[in-house]
Amino acid sequence: MGPRSGLLGLFALFVAGKCSYSPEPDQQRRLPPGWVSLGRADPEEELSLTFALRQQNVKRLSELVQAVSDPGSPRYGARDQ
Repeated sequence: MGPRSGLLGLFALFVAGKCSYSPEPDQQRRLPPGWVSLGRADPEEELSLTFALRQQNVKRLSELVQAVSDPGSPRYGARDQ
């Protein structure tokens, strides 16, 4: 089990402890393959989580920021597309 799986497992346990979700009687809570349940996290323990997201459309974002930031642009100050 790698660090990513461990963190995701801890996150899942934390969320499960904070949610009032109860599966239907015909459903079971199942861990993904390779995950291990370590039980519930201590409710007094503070968890620090970090999420990494793959950036997409970075060029388009840069263009939009430039357009709404340039006083010479017709989109200057615009809030939506």
